[in-house]
Amino acid sequence: MASRDERRILATIKDVAKRAGVAISTVSAVINRSAPVSEETVARVEKAVAEIGYTPHGAAQSLRSGRSRMIGLIMPTIFNPHFATAARIIENVCLAAGYMSVVYSTGEDSERENQILKMMRMQRVAGLIIIPSASKAEHGARLNAEIHVPTVLLDSFVAGMPHDVVKLDNVKATRIAIDYLIGLGHRRIGVLAGTHGIATNDDRLTGYLDALEAAGLPIESDLIYEAKFQRYLAYEGARALMSMKKPPSALFALSNLMTLGMMQAVTELKLKVPEDVSIAGIDDFDWAEITSPKLTVVSVPIADMAQLAIKTLLEEMETGKAPTGKRTLFQPKLVVRGSCAPVAAMEPAHQV
Repeated sequence: MASRDERRILATIKDVAKRAGVAISTVSAVINRSAPVSEETVARVEKAVAEIGYTPHGAAQSLRSGRSRMIGLIMPTIFNPHFATAARIIENVCLAAGYMSVVYSTGEDSERENQILKMMRMQRVAGLIIIPSASKAEHGARLNAEIHVPTVLLDSFVAGMPHDVVKLDNVKATRIAIDYLIGLGHRRIGVLAGTHGIATNDDRLTGYLDALEAAGLPIESDLIYEAKFQRYLAYEGARALMSMKKPPSALFALSNLMTLGMMQAVTELKLKVPEDVSIAGIDDFDWAEITSPKLTVVSVPIADMAQLAIKTLLEEMETGKAPTGKRTLFQPKLVVRGSCAPVAAMEPAHQV
């Protein structure tokens, strides 16, 4: 007598059709989502699939349909909690919709990104979500040459690409934080910036410059340190800024990993927060409220952003509609905790 696992292997689409009382073509339409089927029929087929343990052969489906049930997620790194959250949300939605997500990291290397896209094309992926490694039009042209499936850009955009974009209002993200620091009396604010040429960084830097201009403060280029979104470079940058003859009274990091590097440098320099320097950053941490003092941050709704990105992609895949090129901006939120203080409450060296 065949075991349960053996019966699962031996079950065929014909068995499912017989159990559900429908045609084989109807079962195929339900499994492959290749034609409209009533909700009642879908329920009967899914019940039959569960009862007899039928598992569609993915490779065969891919060859017949010209695509797989696989969605590619391409991101800069899997180690950053920000991107890990996005990957988890996308994976959960994919599984619920009958798709498998595959994650690749580019390390912000455009050549590696292009190689991954070539591989995804060979695998006949059904769709792509890309957090791009660069934002210039030349980069967009290279990506477009490799993309032949529905695609959504998440967290950033690339000039010249026609795909829908789901991202944060990055100009506002920095603007609200710098406005807050200026309101506390800070006039020299050091910034740990990301990589020049990536829209996320450039927009966030624009928010910093806009805030200074609106307050009538001078732009001091030596207060901007390009840390390329790297923790160790932000650590070096924070040490350099706080070692200046006239150090800034506040430090602001444009990403979560750079915030960690900034905090490490401040700790090693034995600077008191916020008595010696106020610190803040973009993107929240699960543990931000257990640091001493608690960290002031600009919160990014990455889970909601990822949810909309995968929803948009699945709709494009199912309907066959062309992308609209729409940019959906999510709003940041300033979460004020204890790591920033008015200049008047700081050590005399920073009082004006």
